[in-house]
Amino acid sequence: MNEMDDMIKMLAESPDEQRKSMLTQRLKMIAGQPDEQRVKSIAGLVSSISKLKDKKMKGFIKARTNLLSTFPEEEGKAIMEARIKASKLLDEKVNKTDLMATIEATKEWPEDKQKTFMEHLKQIFVKLGMPMPEFK
Repeated sequence: MNEMDDMIKMLAESPDEQRKSMLTQRLKMIAGQPDEQRVKSIAGLVSSISKLKDKKMKGFIKARTNLLSTFPEEEGKAIMEARIKASKLLDEKVNKTDLMATIEATKEWPEDKQKTFMEHLKQIFVKLGMPMPEFK
């Protein structure tokens, strides 16, 4: 286990408010990093989250997704773009599982908020010249 694995495991076991606070700090720090470092940090975060048991992993991804929706647009988009770029650094199964759980988390949002998220996601895939996966 590395430092990120330890932190994610600790956060997964933490009370909701503590997890939210610490995850907010971590994501804001990552959002402020130079692009290349941000992509590596997000890849490490996603990889560590994937090592949690399924229920905890999906809950963590849901918490991360909901939290990102509260970020200022510029920070949220920086994290989203880094997440898509990080796809190239991740195991295919880890990448797909994380993306699908992210989309699943948005299904509890109001329709307009969900639509905006998907539009931003599509714009990022287009900007990066990558095909957007089918989310079903």
